Amino acid sequence: MKIIMKEEFVNWFILLCVLTLLSVGTYQRNSLWNDELELWKDCVRKAPVKERPYHNLGYAYLQIGQWDDAKREFEKALRLNPRYAISMYNLGLIFYRKGSMDEAINYYKKAITLDSSIPESLYNLGIAYYHKGLYRDAIGVYKRFLEIKPDYENARINLGLAYSKLKMWNEAIQSFQEERRYHPDNSYVDGYLGFAYMDLEDYPKALFHFKKALTYPNPPDSKGIRKGIATIEAAQKGKRGKRIDEKD
Repeated sequence: MKIIMKEEFVNWFILLCVLTLLSVGTYQRNSLWNDELELWKDCVRKAPVKERPYHNLGYAYLQIGQWDDAKREFEKALRLNPRYAISMYNLGLIFYRKGSMDEAINYYKKAITLDSSIPESLYNLGIAYYHKGLYRDAIGVYKRFLEIKPDYENARINLGLAYSKLKMWNEAIQSFQEERRYHPDNSYVDGYLGFAYMDLEDYPKALFHFKKALTYPNPPDSKGIRKGIATIEAAQKGKRGKRIDEKD
């Protein structure tokens, strides 16, 4: 029975959270600075030899989805300071968004080399490996990340998904269960546990977790979960019918 995974979760939800975490911080604006883009453009004009205004302008473009403009400004920041790790990291985000996983991986690795104190570079490297199908590499990176941030929400979900792709179900289940210990209210855990047990054909446990997943408001992939429940219940009903026929 083929597992049905809701993998979009390891895509933009996490990356947007990371973008928020790596915000350049607040800036004391007055009523004259209503447009953030114009603010940073003005800063660039006033400080054309400093990397940070270019980076912040790039980040402003990144926030509104103007990827090519953001890329241009991050590259300008890096020409002024080739060791400016956060611009390297954000270039990784841009290439990831464009679907260029090789380039994203390259920039994340460079960002890690320049500044290992930005663990999100490591985390998103794992995401890029995952989407490129390099699941063992993703697992290694997620483990390294968890050594730095053991309580980072959803990290063990992504680790479990990478194990699932390799059919390493015991490891996947352990990862999902560990996520629950750190974050008991994570609404994704039971759904993924249900799919894992379903693939193992442990239908009682799969049903338990599927039904528990549906107790959350707006559970993720509720359609897939309900389909899993219907499939299991139909299979169980068929087996009961077969046993009755055999007795006859």
